[in-house]
Amino acid sequence: MQKLRMPFARSLAALALGGALLSAQAQQAVMEYREGEAPSPADVAEILSRSASENLKHRGLGRASAGGSPFAALEVKPVAQVREATALSVPVTFGFDSAELTAQSRKQLDAVAEGIRLTEGTLRVVVEGHTDAKGRLNYNDDLSVRRARAVRDYFVQQHKLGPRLFVVEGRGPRALIDKQDPYSARNRRVQFRAG
Repeated sequence: MQKLRMPFARSLAALALGGALLSAQAQQAVMEYREGEAPSPADVAEILSRSASENLKHRGLGRASAGGSPFAALEVKPVAQVREATALSVPVTFGFDSAELTAQSRKQLDAVAEGIRLTEGTLRVVVEGHTDAKGRLNYNDDLSVRRARAVRDYFVQQHKLGPRLFVVEGRGPRALIDKQDPYSARNRRVQFRAG
């Protein structure tokens, strides 16, 4: 019986360590921009560079990636706290029930594209699509992927950024910024981090 307890205890210790790493990963600091706000290209480059640096630190701890679980909690930082952020969230707007970008979104994405260009193509950028909780989960998952692809395609076609710079992820409603109101427009966004 004693021999069974030791491996079990080690397994519990390994699970606890994995949980601690996941918890640290879940505390990703997100710089949230609001409707009509566009990040400066310098802020985008700084946040993505910090995100890449955090990825390297976490990989040194044996994690495969610092991308986070789709269920990871997000910590929203006010605009004044750009210096702490490791990801940025932009409320990219689309036509109703579509992945077509609006004119307002294009302006915001132009600033993000210039920030990505400032990193001189040294970082892979994860483009995460997010939705609110309204509707079926499968539908929201698909919609979030289509919207993330639309953003990537805009960067590639309009800003001539290489398609290999981008990884597209759809998170659906799994990582809500506004947990108090799962249907809030704040939850419908595109988020960027180094991958």
